[in-house]
Amino acid sequence: MNMNYLGKAVTTFFASILVMSAASADLSRLTIGTNPSGSTFYLLGSGIAKLYQTELDIRSTAQPNGGSSVYLPMISSGDMTLGIAGSVDSGMAYQGAGTFPIEMTNLRVLARIWQLPYAFVTTGESGITRMEDLKGKRVMANMPTNVALTAINKAMLNSAGMTEDDVDFVRSGGLINGIEAVLQGRADAAPVATTMPILMESHSSAPGGLRIIANGELASPEFYGNIVPGVTTMVAKSNNRHPYIIGDTEIASYDTYLVASSDLSDEDAFVLTEALYKNWPQMQQDYAPLRSVPQAGLYIENATLPYHSGAVRFYTEAGF
Repeated sequence: MNMNYLGKAVTTFFASILVMSAASADLSRLTIGTNPSGSTFYLLGSGIAKLYQTELDIRSTAQPNGGSSVYLPMISSGDMTLGIAGSVDSGMAYQGAGTFPIEMTNLRVLARIWQLPYAFVTTGESGITRMEDLKGKRVMANMPTNVALTAINKAMLNSAGMTEDDVDFVRSGGLINGIEAVLQGRADAAPVATTMPILMESHSSAPGGLRIIANGELASPEFYGNIVPGVTTMVAKSNNRHPYIIGDTEIASYDTYLVASSDLSDEDAFVLTEALYKNWPQMQQDYAPLRSVPQAGLYIENATLPYHSGAVRFYTEAGF
């Protein structure tokens, strides 16, 4: 055997081991910011934390918060490692739009993980089926802790030719708070991610069950995209897991990202992205919302903020 070749091979092997060690050395622990416990964001954040702890031996925790307006600045400042955040609020934070006080241009995407189905929910006895039926009703849609969702809530009303002035635009502490208000009769409708586990639990206790409200007549991908970039439409289908969706119902939707900061090292970003990608089929089996994004869809061209350079390196090497 050529000893020079052998020597180079050994050197290359140990160099790769050092790189792999360096990739995880900076991350002995990490936190993932999510919406409150009981939300789909918390479910997904907990699942990804479990993945990183099991596969990478990184002590990982999902940390529930009032909304992305709380934890996106924490990711930007380095007080939190990662976060589950929508394309709209991430883009707003990156641009310093809405109530985000400064441009958080160091926010980065590791992966697109979920196409989030989003709509207003009401009770079956309310008689409300379309967005137009909300005129004059109490809608829990003013969400100070999540400016992006407030913007989407307004856009959904716009799809029926209405503004927030055409309804009682009630202040809400978040999606869970809105659902509770509908169940308790304090509101006629509230926004939800239609796959939230709490909806199935609440369906049996609501008068006439719960019902997802369809978009207004003006709704289209172009309509929503022009008002709130990152928002589009989709058709929600009824099934045994979602009995509160009555027939094919057109609603709004937007992408959900696993977000980091550019301060996260390229090697760490590479390793985290790689672990998520390689385990994606199993993650989809374990967490139903992830099935809306194929493995090849973890990277998209038109994200509302840049991908982390370490993630870009992984996707490039993976053949994207």
